[in-house]
Amino acid sequence: MPQKPKTACFFLGILLLLLPGAYSQSTYLPSGHEWHDFVQRMEIKSGGTGPGFHFALQPLERKSMVEFLEFVDTTNQRITATDKNIIYDIIQSNAEWTSRKQDSSRRPLLRHFYQTPTSFYQYHDEELFLSINPVIHFETGMEKGRDLWLYQNTRGVEVRGMINQKVGFYSYLTDNQARFPQYVNHKIQEQEGAIPGEGWNIPFGEQGYDFFTARGYIAFQATKNIGLQFGHDRSFLGFGKRSLLLSDYGNNYLFLKINTRLWRFHYQNTFARLVDFPLRTYGGRLFDAKYMAAHTLSFKVSDRFQLGLFENVVFGRSDTLSRRGFDAHYLNPIIFYRAVEHHIGDPDKVSIGLFWRWIAGHHLSFYGQVYADDFHIGDLKYDLDSLLTRVGFRSQRKHDKHASFRNKFGLQAGMHWVDMLGLSNLDFQLEGNWVRPFVYTHFDVDGSGQRPAANYTHYSQALAHPLGANFRELVAGLKYTPHPDWQFQTRIFSARQGVDSAGINMGSDITADYTTRQGDYGHTFLQGDKRSWMIFQVETAWQWRPNIWINLRYVYRNEELENHDPQTTGLFMVGLRMNALQREHWF
Repeated sequence: MPQKPKTACFFLGILLLLLPGAYSQSTYLPSGHEWHDFVQRMEIKSGGTGPGFHFALQPLERKSMVEFLEFVDTTNQRITATDKNIIYDIIQSNAEWTSRKQDSSRRPLLRHFYQTPTSFYQYHDEELFLSINPVIHFETGMEKGRDLWLYQNTRGVEVRGMINQKVGFYSYLTDNQARFPQYVNHKIQEQEGAIPGEGWNIPFGEQGYDFFTARGYIAFQATKNIGLQFGHDRSFLGFGKRSLLLSDYGNNYLFLKINTRLWRFHYQNTFARLVDFPLRTYGGRLFDAKYMAAHTLSFKVSDRFQLGLFENVVFGRSDTLSRRGFDAHYLNPIIFYRAVEHHIGDPDKVSIGLFWRWIAGHHLSFYGQVYADDFHIGDLKYDLDSLLTRVGFRSQRKHDKHASFRNKFGLQAGMHWVDMLGLSNLDFQLEGNWVRPFVYTHFDVDGSGQRPAANYTHYSQALAHPLGANFRELVAGLKYTPHPDWQFQTRIFSARQGVDSAGINMGSDITADYTTRQGDYGHTFLQGDKRSWMIFQVETAWQWRPNIWINLRYVYRNEELENHDPQTTGLFMVGLRMNALQREHWF
């Protein structure tokens, strides 16, 4: 068996060599944290940000976030009293990155705990900053037409800190038991038993699941402009509720990130080890490995306009003869991946993307994405011929072919309106996503008869949009924050998808081998049996104490599949969250 490159050890060696000259390093917000939305609101209210702040690359660095919010707090005359109070609360919760005095609790617990309102235990001197907080999420409710109570029972701990003002570290550990709505159970079945956003699990009680969540990393600045992060977590790329490039929908994965910030540029390299769950080519207990490498270049063209380029390669080529590790060709942090993939024989899945946002005035922003993992210019003449005929510019078509499966791309367009209609702290967001058939799919490279390892998934979960491909979606959300401790939200998700018909691969299942399609042409948008659904959610949240929220929410979901009876459900849930994120199921 050939020697595999020891990717993680190689980069950790670089990390240790660079450590003595390191600069102060921040930890990051947890993926999906609500503060991301607030920071974006502040960007729009400010009419843009400085050249060094790139919101699209999430999760955000705490240090950069605090610096930006302190600047907004002292210079922006447009922010509301509620905004200023939320900024104050965020800075209090990230005291290691501010010179402002941190509040002291009136009645600390046993003298050593909750000395500050935002941390269960905090220690800070010249050598060490340490913050430890309990994580609790208790939620229960009922689903229409079901006798069993739904519940979420999460207990754990969150630890973050910094050593010698040079090395940052973060760890999040929770034990969880949950009983999900039926539509989530169906999604778990589609994902070979993987819970959305989680990994390994076992049955618990009646129709419940028991699972463990673990995230953690170390981070440091190698130079003033270059930072490294190594650990187990996930990322999100873009400005919307969804991402067609890289989302935080799926399970955590092992990664190494190199962040290079220079002038108006933020260049990010990501190298990741994924899991091809539930495949075990060699038997035993080890799931097959797959890998991902990505380059992301974000450019602040101006304080109002951010433009980004993205390229990605996914590869995993275990077969019955050998297990192949990380391909050393993809370790080059600045090369064009398509050229490398051609060089080694075109076995892997390479994709490219584009993202942007323009802030108009101090209330509106417009954003979008383009994703493509295959595109043939030669096929465009067939589609152009078909279009000209349909609109009447030609009496008859010149070509019989059109709608090539090779033109695999997705589009996103959205807008964000803060202080809508002049009403303070009322924000509205509207977003559309369109993805053609066979996007994110690949083929069986080794002819093993198993699903392709290089599809755009990890742990049987999409690395981009949870719906897969061959769909259109409209997302609308309204959020009102009349007081720092009160939030009211409503969201609507409406989607339509073409799914497999009579066992024929129509391009919606991103784990399927795209060579099982019928022909190369005639693959139109939303082909196949039509599946449509609508999700409507209303939520009220009250912050009882810092980072302790009490939630009430109602969810209505309707799903219809061609030639099947509609499936409608309603959920009412009440919960308590302490230093925990709301678990969302928007699919």
